[in-house]
Amino acid sequence: MIEHQTIPITKIVSAACRDFMAFSGLHNFEFDDGINSIIGRNASGKSSLITLIYQALTPDTSSRSKGLWFPNNNSEHSLLELKFVANDKPHFLRRVMSGDQTTDLHLYIGEGDDAEFLRDGGVVGYLTKLKPVFMFDAFGISRRDFYSLKSRNKTNNNNNTFSPYRDELIEKVNKILPLTNSRVSKLVKSGTDVIAEYQDGKTISLLGLSGGNNRIIFVLTKILYLLEEIKENNLSTVILIDEIEMGLDRSAIRGLNEAIKAISSQCDCQFMITSRFVAGRVNPIRVNRSSIPRYYRVDMPWIQNPPYPSHFQKFAKLVSWNWKP
Repeated sequence: MIEHQTIPITKIVSAACRDFMAFSGLHNFEFDDGINSIIGRNASGKSSLITLIYQALTPDTSSRSKGLWFPNNNSEHSLLELKFVANDKPHFLRRVMSGDQTTDLHLYIGEGDDAEFLRDGGVVGYLTKLKPVFMFDAFGISRRDFYSLKSRNKTNNNNNTFSPYRDELIEKVNKILPLTNSRVSKLVKSGTDVIAEYQDGKTISLLGLSGGNNRIIFVLTKILYLLEEIKENNLSTVILIDEIEMGLDRSAIRGLNEAIKAISSQCDCQFMITSRFVAGRVNPIRVNRSSIPRYYRVDMPWIQNPPYPSHFQKFAKLVSWNWKP
């Protein structure tokens, strides 16, 4: 018997959906090894594609989204399909959702006459055996994983605790930093604090860095830290990264992209990274939704009968929704 969460996912081969989040109609996406750059403008469906992969693999058959998978209409059905590799076998998963409920689950494991077929409860049981893929988003909030800005039990008044920043991890970050456009040349551990040294020799605590430099170092550290965990614990090697560029200018984004490319070449992991820019991106996959999602339209009940602020309701009625981002 295979115990709970014992099978790592090693690759996402393709993903398809019909009427899911920003995607109206049928859409299909193919992925390569290494980095896959999901390219598109604001509200084009980048986050929807990341969520599609994550949602397809969850063993949960209901969601707290309450029907938001195909915006604000519980009567609509969403179809999710995913091809992936786990335990050295190809898997084909199909999930049908009505509102926030999964109504059908099909899973084929293997190929040809030796393929195994599971349905509904059998699929749920199998999905609990899969080690989950990793999804990074809301980077500003998730910094709490690394920076103990305030002690939860209020027994420790030290504001500068960086528990994941071991010497080995700092060394890995310092090797990759020159590829970025950050003004920081290296990190130095000092007790429980981490000091950032600028190229001109000036130093500052990592918490005192400007937002852009701080974000670059944090993202690199989080990825490198995760790769250590994957190697040590034989975890899934698929990493989904969304909203990585928020708060960064083009130069910083370009440098961060080069650093992640170098990291990818050194590990055997598959990255799905959203981006608004195509120049210099590895394996660009364009997402372009065919129409404006319903949650942008003024004929939806949640705008006409909000719990949303009245100033938003007035704004929604004034704006021409023929605009396309």
